[in-house]
Amino acid sequence: MDQSSSSLLLDIDGLVVDRVVRNDAGRRVVHCSTDPQLAGWCPECGEQSKSPKAWVTTRPRDVRLGEDKPILLWRKRKWRCQVDSCERKVFTECLPEQIPARARITTRARRLAAEAIGDHTRPVSGVAAEFGMDWRIAHDAFVAHSAAVLPDAPPPVTVLGVDETRRGKAHYETDPTTGEKTWVDRFDTGLVDLSGNGGLFAQVNGRTSKVLIEWLQAQDPDWLATITHISMDTSATYARAARLALPNAVVVVDRFHLVALANKAVTDYRRELAWALRGRRGRKCDPEWAQRNRLLRAVETLTPDELAKVREAMRRADPSGGLEKCWQGKELLRKLLKLAGTNPDRGQIFNALTAFYLHCADSEISQLRRLAWTVHAWQNSIIAGLHTGISNGRTEGYNRIVKHIGRIAFGFRNQDNQKRRIRYACTRKSRASTSSAKPCQL
Repeated sequence: MDQSSSSLLLDIDGLVVDRVVRNDAGRRVVHCSTDPQLAGWCPECGEQSKSPKAWVTTRPRDVRLGEDKPILLWRKRKWRCQVDSCERKVFTECLPEQIPARARITTRARRLAAEAIGDHTRPVSGVAAEFGMDWRIAHDAFVAHSAAVLPDAPPPVTVLGVDETRRGKAHYETDPTTGEKTWVDRFDTGLVDLSGNGGLFAQVNGRTSKVLIEWLQAQDPDWLATITHISMDTSATYARAARLALPNAVVVVDRFHLVALANKAVTDYRRELAWALRGRRGRKCDPEWAQRNRLLRAVETLTPDELAKVREAMRRADPSGGLEKCWQGKELLRKLLKLAGTNPDRGQIFNALTAFYLHCADSEISQLRRLAWTVHAWQNSIIAGLHTGISNGRTEGYNRIVKHIGRIAFGFRNQDNQKRRIRYACTRKSRASTSSAKPCQL
């Protein structure tokens, strides 16, 4: 192989740099030839020919080197195959690994374009413009690159995370072969491996129990048998799918969504209070409105001065104590959920649950009673979460990436392209080494 400085700078194995000049426009023109050790080998029979036929010049496009992309002029030969039994009578020199036959773009340019789309989450149009290739060529390069990275089958999963993300507007799609119309839901259900490095390994169109049950039942029974826990928000739809398709798996409700429901109860009561007292929405001159963000914060994160301001605002806004009772109910639920990961015993959980239920029942506030009924309905799943410490936080993190990919691409018309981009961003194992998320420990 040629080891000259100019050939090493170009760094395409098998391509020898003869000279470099500038054209009238100021661009560098690199005149190249094939390395003599690789010239004349028939790609069909593998024998070297000694009978040249003609010279041809091609202009393969490569990556940027320096301030611009040099123009490559590759002068190569056509050869006659001298093996009588070979069906290939004439062939042209090529570099299968770097510049395949009939290729007008180098392999490394395609690879770098695919990595820019997938690893750096850039839009295909921007990458195609930078590398000087058509949109379809850049997209096909990413499709081929992702096919080699993404697994075909779901990875082994012990703890399954389920959540939905919105995908544009709902519409009908017509099958070009049969003409049958299919309703495409505006939501997708994402399935996440919470216990390993499988990431977001599948997306199912729709957020009904039917579509999730059908997808789960289509999988290998041995794969389904490995799932011991399934984490979700307070969705009766997903709970039904888990009950029917994964009867042996323990349902765990995510703690984040329970705290969000408690915060919603406080916010709803505060808004109703403003309308009842003043007949209008809250304003910055209202004490409870001025402290609305601190009402939703964890009490342990408030300084003594901030806590004093919150308590004073609640007393001034509602002398009956209803707003303060709502806030206390939220903190009692948080106290219960903080037991997760501490290996609590049944007595600790029972005492925290009882304190929360009694407070909600004695308050006679509709928002708190509705929250208590929700907690009671999911009590077994909440207790399972306290014992195992399982959280659906990784699924919520992938939901952020899903929305980010959609914004970068300015929306997707093709659902398969969208799922491929999302799976590449959320599934490939190369992200596991740089991710700070820790797998769930049972």
